[in-house]
Amino acid sequence: MSNVPREDLLPRPSGGRFVVGAKAIAEEQWLPADAAMLRERTMIRSAHPAEVFACMDGWGSAVADVFDALPADTPDDICVLGRVDGRWVLVGGELCFPNRWVLQEKIGLPVLDIHGPVPTYASQVGAGVDSLIERLADGRIVERSNWSISDTGDYFEPRTPPPIPDIDPARLLLRVERQTLRRLGDVVVFSIRTYMESMERFRGRPRDQVEAFVQVLDETPAEVRAYKSITTYVEPLRAYLRSF
Repeated sequence: MSNVPREDLLPRPSGGRFVVGAKAIAEEQWLPADAAMLRERTMIRSAHPAEVFACMDGWGSAVADVFDALPADTPDDICVLGRVDGRWVLVGGELCFPNRWVLQEKIGLPVLDIHGPVPTYASQVGAGVDSLIERLADGRIVERSNWSISDTGDYFEPRTPPPIPDIDPARLLLRVERQTLRRLGDVVVFSIRTYMESMERFRGRPRDQVEAFVQVLDETPAEVRAYKSITTYVEPLRAYLRSF
């Protein structure tokens, strides 16, 4: 288990809207080492060798160059975006910590289509994300975070499991992805660092952080709750977080 290390990565209220919230970071902040997560990554690679890597035909050399340029001990998932017919598409990557999506099913898709199942993505931020990627200067790095709730604690979860009836809210976990985008020559590198923190531990955080997340739960639209597969968990979790 790798608890969320920074307060600014935690979910914050946004009026129920999908917000990109990308900010620039320095080179030394890009892919910090994490020995525990690297061990987890190594175990998943060994357990799922045919599922964690995929590459689009004709992009093998470019994708290999990206991985050769990265630190050998990075614990982040790495996806590579390349220009195909004027659009940025997913051309390759290694995904050891999928949060209910399958890498092989997304290879060759433009960024907007990759996020097709995400409610409100296209209408609220689709064009903005495409513009952000297009305008990335070579070497500039931007960071954002995304959240979900895990009921299994599995880092490797490419498919969405059915909700667990009457689960103790203390057993749920806040799953946070620290995501970065960086242009490297002709490609863009999308990194994903995954953290999971038990709700039992999260409930002990400063009350403003807990209340902020409760507000996020309150304002999350019904269709987004359904997409995240958290509909049945919201009410019990809200009560649990406020019972401390």
